[in-house]
Amino acid sequence: MAETLERIASSLFSATVFRPVLQGSSGIRANQLASHLTHALDLGRDATNGAVVDAAYEVLCESYRSEYFYRNLIVNKIYVGRHRASNSALIPEFRVHQSVADCVLVNGEATVYEIKTEFDSPDKLQRQLSSYFRAFSVVNVVAHEKDVDRYLTLLEGSSAGLIAVGSRQRLSQARPSVLSTAALDVKTMFDSLRLKEVTAILRRTTGDVPDVPNGLRYRAFLDQAAQVTPTVFQREMRRELKNRTIQNCRPLMLDRSLHPLSALLAQLDPSDRQQGNLRTWLASKER
Repeated sequence: MAETLERIASSLFSATVFRPVLQGSSGIRANQLASHLTHALDLGRDATNGAVVDAAYEVLCESYRSEYFYRNLIVNKIYVGRHRASNSALIPEFRVHQSVADCVLVNGEATVYEIKTEFDSPDKLQRQLSSYFRAFSVVNVVAHEKDVDRYLTLLEGSSAGLIAVGSRQRLSQARPSVLSTAALDVKTMFDSLRLKEVTAILRRTTGDVPDVPNGLRYRAFLDQAAQVTPTVFQREMRRELKNRTIQNCRPLMLDRSLHPLSALLAQLDPSDRQQGNLRTWLASKER
């Protein structure tokens, strides 16, 4: 029963679950999960949905440290806590070469955070690091403190750092990251960006973009990008990625009562109207 409860608590913290809530449409799945958790956690009928969210997150903190738990720590402790969610961008699930980075934080530098929970296997780590260093100069692995020795061994000879998640949800640097540009690859960075971002980079670095039919655009743009040195292209890539800042909900993310939802807010960036819908749902007792 405990495992089932933990998995249900974890499944609540999903963009798929909360997107309909923000849109003010039918939050059926959110209500179903909240109802189940109300009974399973013995919260009582008068518990608000916000109280259910808090209780479900406490389950993650105490006994089921899922990827969402780690991602939320990164948002609250580093993105909001250290950078105040201003003048920086947090990009979840950023595709790089053959891998997907769990979080990329763009401030002065662009840093990858690769999450390894206690449930994860380290088998793919070397391939993931190889992918990340093709586009980013700073990479950190985030793991629980009990797994620190294992990951320190795996990271020998790498430029990647290691951040340990300890008691009371504290983050500590178990191994510093070392800035590395040796593996930077223009094609990898090019393929990770949106068309408008590539276009802006080419105009700044080469003066113009090729005027070609859509079917020939990829090859023509890539050929022109190849004229730019990897370090210059990466500098311009960071400039473009920094424009992916959260537009709407920075003040919302500073509200400590919403900290269990910080990673979702960073991902969904709800508008003012959507924030109102969220607060209405959190205050509601209807499920």
